[in-house]
Amino acid sequence: MYRTNAGLIITMKEHILIIGAGAVGQVYAYHLAQAGYHIHFLLKEKYLEEAQQGFVLYNLRQDKQRQQAIIFNNFSCHTSWQSLANIKLSQVWLCVSSTALAAMDLAPMKAAIGDALVVVLQPDPDDVSRVQQTFGKEQVAAGMINMISYHTPLATEQTAREGIAFWIPPVMPMPVDGEVEGVSALLAVLKKAKISALWQKQFAIANAHNTGFLMVFLAALELSDWQFKQLSANKALLKTMIAAQQEVFAALHAEYGSKASMVLRQIKPWMLPVILKLARHVAPLDMETYLQAHFMKVRSQTLLLLDAYVQRANKSGIAVPNLQGLVDKLDR
Repeated sequence: MYRTNAGLIITMKEHILIIGAGAVGQVYAYHLAQAGYHIHFLLKEKYLEEAQQGFVLYNLRQDKQRQQAIIFNNFSCHTSWQSLANIKLSQVWLCVSSTALAAMDLAPMKAAIGDALVVVLQPDPDDVSRVQQTFGKEQVAAGMINMISYHTPLATEQTAREGIAFWIPPVMPMPVDGEVEGVSALLAVLKKAKISALWQKQFAIANAHNTGFLMVFLAALELSDWQFKQLSANKALLKTMIAAQQEVFAALHAEYGSKASMVLRQIKPWMLPVILKLARHVAPLDMETYLQAHFMKVRSQTLLLLDAYVQRANKSGIAVPNLQGLVDKLDR
């Protein structure tokens, strides 16, 4: 913000860089752009032409039939750090999978972004730690994705045009964490973008149990051909899945000292069929088809996390026969 000679106050747009122009990156970028931020995407060269044509989005809270396409094109595209050299970035959001982040060389990014806040959205606490090792704790804030977003149409859907559909549940604020200055800056941006958020200290560690629960569930669901009914009917697999989840909780507790929530620790095999039936009626999408389409796309991340749970358990001397049995059954 500055004042001209005529006394007018001019507000300069803050520049935010999004790394990853997939389903997550597009949706958060759209909300940030709507709030007045100048959005930049860092893309691979092969995606540049498509991105420059703009993105098509569908807000499922307002458009359950996916017929009112939102055209999102008020952003800039870049294919190298050099093209960002003269841009003063305030924040950089990492909207890629854990697998993609693990493969990233963070050194060029560090040289290019100056003191911009780095926002880590990956699900594993180790992802946050790795970024902090490069940038320092003061320059890093963590957030947890608080929405479902995916390429539409799924096999069971019809849309006016292909694009990204998203659903942000009304009572699911994004937990964020980090040092005071970074968290305050992130919360201010989220508030302006009308994305509900709250400061939850060490949420990444607490959420590790939720992620572990989900990853084991996904392994069992994949072994059931992504069919809720098939998984619900397989009593032996349900029992193994619940036992494997408890093993993951034990491994995470040994490493981080935190326990899974009482709700997760009390889930029994007979409860899951009920939960899966309810899931069909809560979200405005076909959950089975979505889970298969999305998590097969990011399957490498699921396998990475499952393998990490086994390694954590081995390091702590914790036996995980049920988890290992599930992991061994997954195709590699």
